[in-house]
Amino acid sequence: MRRQTRRRLTQNVSRFYLGLGVFLVIGFLFFGTSSFFFAEEALVNETPINEAVRLSNGETVTLHASSYDTEKKTIRIRVSLNDAPGNTYVHLFRYVYKARPDSEKEVVLLYERNDQYVLELKDVPNDFDQLAVRIYGLDESQSIDTLTPEERENGLLTSLYADRRTIEQANHNSSDEKTFTRLFVEDELAETERHLETAQQSVEAQRQQIERLDRDKEELEGEFPYLSLDEQVEQENEIFDLGQKRDELNLELEKLEQSVTALEEKQDKLHVRLRELSI
Repeated sequence: MRRQTRRRLTQNVSRFYLGLGVFLVIGFLFFGTSSFFFAEEALVNETPINEAVRLSNGETVTLHASSYDTEKKTIRIRVSLNDAPGNTYVHLFRYVYKARPDSEKEVVLLYERNDQYVLELKDVPNDFDQLAVRIYGLDESQSIDTLTPEERENGLLTSLYADRRTIEQANHNSSDEKTFTRLFVEDELAETERHLETAQQSVEAQRQQIERLDRDKEELEGEFPYLSLDEQVEQENEIFDLGQKRDELNLELEKLEQSVTALEEKQDKLHVRLRELSI
């Protein structure tokens, strides 16, 4: 009787471990191969806002804003380009969907002034996923439709990217020039204020460094009468080096203060410009 009981217990334990092993194998196969059955979500691909990007031809491009109107199915993009000296390019814009990179679509130019642009992309479906706005730099005599693939590639300056999951939602009701101008002035004012804050912090840091040098020099001069002749010679050299360093820092401080003054003047002018645009 005991021998049969032990045999049943042994069989039950064996079945338990066998079942556990089968369960683990099935779980490993399912989770280990799940990427074959479930599509992995694509990484977000979008161009950062208000970050100037320098291009190979010397220009810089800045994306100021991008938004999507789900009702009108339009995307609006505000972008500025700063030409490098000597560039005679005409800027041309096209856009493509990630799923169809060889099928370029035309872009509507709502605003253009001083290399500042407001672009509109029409008939953009709600499930557009990701898209790229291509910026070409062409000679006035060139037409993009007649370019060879190599010429087209050489004329491509950069691409700006938008992602459906992260793009701002907005109503595209206003299209007047005054509104667009005010938005660009506000962007320029915000950038100027950021630069001004950084410059003011640099001025303060420079002044503190000069104050530390003055304290060090004063301390060395106070010790001077109590030193031997050899030590006095060495101390004189240190005091001289501190004086030279202070002169260098003073020159740098003057330049920083001039930069602060110029930024403050620019800030005041932009405030005036905004008030004018608000009338």
